[in-house]
Amino acid sequence: MFLAAVFSIEEEEKSQTVSAVDIPEAEDVPEVYIVKEGDTLWDISKRFFGDPLTWPDIWKKNLFIEDPHWIYPDQEVTLKLLLEKIAEPVPEPEPVVKPLRQPEPLFIETAPRTVVSETLVEEKPSVPVEDPNVISILREPQPAYRQESYMRTGFIAKRSEIPREKVIKIEEETLRATRYDVVVINVGKKESAKEGDLLAVLTVGDRVKHPDTDEDLGFVVRIKGILEILQTGDGQSRCMIKENFDPVAENDLVMSIRLTDAPKFDAWIKPEEVILGTLLAINEPLVSIHINDILYIDRGSNHGVRPGDRFTIYSRDDDRNDTGHREPLGEIQAVNVMASETAVIVVSLKGERIEIGDRVELTARCRLIY
Repeated sequence: MFLAAVFSIEEEEKSQTVSAVDIPEAEDVPEVYIVKEGDTLWDISKRFFGDPLTWPDIWKKNLFIEDPHWIYPDQEVTLKLLLEKIAEPVPEPEPVVKPLRQPEPLFIETAPRTVVSETLVEEKPSVPVEDPNVISILREPQPAYRQESYMRTGFIAKRSEIPREKVIKIEEETLRATRYDVVVINVGKKESAKEGDLLAVLTVGDRVKHPDTDEDLGFVVRIKGILEILQTGDGQSRCMIKENFDPVAENDLVMSIRLTDAPKFDAWIKPEEVILGTLLAINEPLVSIHINDILYIDRGSNHGVRPGDRFTIYSRDDDRNDTGHREPLGEIQAVNVMASETAVIVVSLKGERIEIGDRVELTARCRLIY
């Protein structure tokens, strides 16, 4: 039961974490970059600007790219003008525009895909481990998940539960706003909004039905970015885009969000309970599933799931396998644990195609130390 989890955790020791590099001098950045096979906007952004999260700025300056998930060899991508954009200071607040009509109150509190490494630095203990449930001990305590991954996770909600507040204006002369751009939302002082508050920008995705029961669970609500309120009026606020996973557009929905630090853990341990579940949905409309994609499973805190829990994925076709053998397809790790569902991130793949309805089983758990 634990072999797949142990294998993956040991393999992670050999992998490398994503780290920022120094921003190069202007002469190191070509006016135009010719796309090569295997390139992504994420990789190009990291290579020339030292920060892979600046990919939306590249997309914004190259309007011929219709879908940022797909760029092709020999395309010419403009880069030179982006250095000034990246070096710009955070915009100074401007006078608040005239209040707009009062919105309804907030009633929910709470990728293109950005590739954020979930690699944790681990090593085997040099002395025998007294606790037989310990799989692997970390060199030093690590967070159970990265905040960047938590910010990317959305949720599944009924139509009546989806917030109605929205982005009503982009101050820059563009149809798609990215990091550091300023937008106006129809939430203000009347709704207790204040400077420094954080909000998530949302878009409604696919309808979700349970693959086994066909029960209608609602819709995937995906987070496109994080806003910080700069100024508030009676019925609206000006916000800067702090983080950006997809370009923000007018009429995108918004809701308040509170980011908390992840609990820390010092070892991987064998779970004392069995948690079996099913893959419900993919965060984004993707043709296939990749490492660092966000998925949803039909198990949450009500079923005993905890942050950082590691699940192995098996094909649902193995349910009908008379031999009892199940071939692992990959692994996922719990990030945003809700009552009945959990948003998970893909941490390893075995090369087989993963599909909605495939089975998951808890195989490793974080020994939380908080």
